[in-house]
Amino acid sequence: MKKVKKPYHFNQMQSVSDFKNTMKNDGLDFPVSENLDALCSPFTLYGKEVPNRMGIQPLEGFDGLPSGAPSDLIFRRYHRYASGGSGLIWYESIAISADGRCNPLQMVIHEDTVPEIARLIRESNEAAANVFGSGHRPYNIIQLTHSGRRSTNKDWEPTPLAAALNPYMDDHNAIDGRSGTIEIATDEKIEEIIEGFIHGAELSAEAGFDAVDIKVCHEYILRELLSAFTRPGKYGGSFENRTRALFEIIDGIRKRVGSGIEICVRLNAYDCVPYPYGWGMVQKEGVMEPDLTEPVKLCRMLVEKGVKLINLSTMMPRYRPYGAGLMAEHNEQEITPYAGTYDLLKATRDIKKQVPGGVFMCTGLTWLEQFGANVGAGGIEQGWFDIAGFGRQAFAYPDYAKDVLEGQGMQRKKCCITCDKCYDLIQIGHTTTGCVVRDQEVYLPLYRKYVQKK
Repeated sequence: MKKVKKPYHFNQMQSVSDFKNTMKNDGLDFPVSENLDALCSPFTLYGKEVPNRMGIQPLEGFDGLPSGAPSDLIFRRYHRYASGGSGLIWYESIAISADGRCNPLQMVIHEDTVPEIARLIRESNEAAANVFGSGHRPYNIIQLTHSGRRSTNKDWEPTPLAAALNPYMDDHNAIDGRSGTIEIATDEKIEEIIEGFIHGAELSAEAGFDAVDIKVCHEYILRELLSAFTRPGKYGGSFENRTRALFEIIDGIRKRVGSGIEICVRLNAYDCVPYPYGWGMVQKEGVMEPDLTEPVKLCRMLVEKGVKLINLSTMMPRYRPYGAGLMAEHNEQEITPYAGTYDLLKATRDIKKQVPGGVFMCTGLTWLEQFGANVGAGGIEQGWFDIAGFGRQAFAYPDYAKDVLEGQGMQRKKCCITCDKCYDLIQIGHTTTGCVVRDQEVYLPLYRKYVQKK
């Protein structure tokens, strides 16, 4: 598997000051606060009160039913998230169609799955109220997706649908690194996907979500259109064409659903892939360096259209936008997650400063283990972002927010240790995933059966 460079031993750091000084000495001057009150403060989002500024990122458990409906494990996971106190829950990717699944266990939204998805939200809200009282209701967001070049059929075979060929990505489309035979999406197929997102938003409103995320990040189809410099036709080439599908979806949702559901996006700040194959990069061929000009322009346009909540990511926060970049997908490459996380947080800060009215959620804090809360609080205090987002941390530690709200901070013994066993379950085991270390009752037997025996 990938070689993750871990030069820091957070379990040996005695204080927040130790963490701050150690990272700063290595050129990683994270925003840090010993006071976690900023995480606990409620705020208003799209006219609704959010109980606090801690959010759970959309992270799939690969455990939906074949029909696309949520399974018992999905109900368990979101009940744990909600009763754990996070103010905002960004539900994992739910495909708009069966051919847009990134794995055969991904949820799919359609008329037959809406009742169970609605029950999932309702019961999760009840789980939160049972712990925190009726006044505490998480803000619930659904992430809709079409997996594009990451698409996989029911047998885990890659069925990549790409916006354009990309020499940095074409040899490893599937989650497990396989390529498959790439199909280039026609304009007609893009239009079909646009309609799928609009209809998916209608169903999301029916299910009871507060907002719908139009997923424009990572390797998926709408993000890939942002970097489709080499694609001919109305969805490629110019900035207007490359953003056309996103705005057609937004306009379609507004027309079809009105005020029935708010709209937000999870968006790549940059791609870690050189021009003309990467978004948010210096527009000189082969140069691996970010340029936030177009991302800032897009974020401003989104906010002007009322899409105020923007959750920034990159291909993976562990990758730096320099050197190997996305090539770190390959086993022989070394990954530097701490520098990658710092670069992404800085980009979030820089974009936020240039986009008045935007509400920004950050990514990558799990790599900082128990000090992720201190960086989350510091980033909010110093204006880097508005909401501290936690992804894999929530797999391991679903009640991290409750501990912060109760004044305990994040407990090292409960934290994600970034061992990547949750990825192994997916990439090697082709099975349901979760925290093998902190949730052993469910996931250790799966790890032994599907990973260790291979």
